[in-house]
Amino acid sequence: MQKAVCKILFVLFIVCVSSPAHANVSSKALAKADSLFALKQYTQAYDMYHALRAEGAYSPAMLLKMAFIQEGLGHLGESLYYLNLYYLASDDPQALKKMEDLAAKNNLLGYESSETRRFFAWLQEQYIPLAVALAALNLVALAWLVYWRRKSTSRPMYSGFLVLLLAAVLYLHVYFGKEVRRVIVAEPQTYLMSGPSAGASVVDIIGEGHQLRIKGQEDVWLRVEWKNREVYVREFLVRPVRL
Repeated sequence: MQKAVCKILFVLFIVCVSSPAHANVSSKALAKADSLFALKQYTQAYDMYHALRAEGAYSPAMLLKMAFIQEGLGHLGESLYYLNLYYLASDDPQALKKMEDLAAKNNLLGYESSETRRFFAWLQEQYIPLAVALAALNLVALAWLVYWRRKSTSRPMYSGFLVLLLAAVLYLHVYFGKEVRRVIVAEPQTYLMSGPSAGASVVDIIGEGHQLRIKGQEDVWLRVEWKNREVYVREFLVRPVRL
């Protein structure tokens, strides 16, 4: 019985390793698209990759090839969009360096250094464990403060300071450590408005490739951050950075 259970677990492990969820791609369609890419028939290959992506299927290699094709066609925004997706799927630091270089070369805003991006990516991956650990430390410190006050006549200044410090760290983690939603500007002339209305005043007109942080949404308008100011952009003019 134990041998049978072990065998089943081993088979499940092999299946999970060899068929990761993010690589749920039709092998026949992908092979055909890859052959077109190898023959340098890039637009046809991209159309097939795009159809697979529309069905929710992708692989890191496929996303990287889509970024390469779009860069070759001069579509900077689309290239950066797929590079972002490739990084999310692969965690390849070279993708961050490539995006950083493209942003610097084309004077694009919204891109942190690769080291900063990796740090925030790690924070997002460890968001819940770190929040739980910090909350536990806060409870322990608070319990120690209460115990110290009951046992001592003097004011436990250092313990009180520690409690405040841990509470501040927990607040900062909860507020800043959560996932940052981003979008890539996909159109060459994108209007940023002062309010969620076509009748609002135009704050700026920007080109494709800039990366914006989402602060909120009102109907078809996204509230985003641009040069330390909150502005609004129509949702269909940008591409959300998510798999």
